[in-house]
Amino acid sequence: MSRQPLLWLTLVFALGKGTLFDFHVIPTRQNFQNGESLCRGLGYDGLAIISSPEIYRYALQLTKPVRTNNETCGVYVGLRRNPQTHMMTWDDGSSSAEDSPWFANVSLYPKLHYGVMHRVGNLASSHGTWEQYSLCGNHNNLPTKALGVTALGQQPDGVSSSLSVVKVPSYLECVLLCGRDYRCRAAEFNSDLLTCMTLGPGSYTGLTANGQSQTFVRNGYF
Repeated sequence: MSRQPLLWLTLVFALGKGTLFDFHVIPTRQNFQNGESLCRGLGYDGLAIISSPEIYRYALQLTKPVRTNNETCGVYVGLRRNPQTHMMTWDDGSSSAEDSPWFANVSLYPKLHYGVMHRVGNLASSHGTWEQYSLCGNHNNLPTKALGVTALGQQPDGVSSSLSVVKVPSYLECVLLCGRDYRCRAAEFNSDLLTCMTLGPGSYTGLTANGQSQTFVRNGYF
């Protein structure tokens, strides 16, 4: 993607909905099920959902001391294989995003049913029987925070599909809309039409000039 420096501005939006990053690392090692039970005993809904890039990057920082410990290969999170679809699904029912940072192709390991943040930081699937650390979190009102950059006078090019196209009064509202969807990777606001188009992973090829557009490009998982 070609970036024109004069048209790019750093942009950070931290939204007020939800408790910001309410996570807890269990400081002892146990299997997936026991880790989940310990989290619930502490008042959390279970293991943490880290589906958005912003939450994921925070979890990387929070778990680094235990995740990179020589005694473990990672940290359990709230991700498991759906028995009907056989897809790895977050515990709030949402599917993992297409660009989720998997360590390996999980479809090649259908007997590994539980999610773990690997020592190197990627997601991986596990038997769930190994003793690992666990990351606790709640499953409702997840933080809606979007970090990224603004491309002034630019619109997405080569768009193959969109998550949504809705009327909004401002560019700020468009960015907020993107932040509410963990799958959103870019959002274009057209000031003439007052429309916001949100885009998922791999749904556009780059940016092209349009004087009526501003495009928010969200940061990735790392």
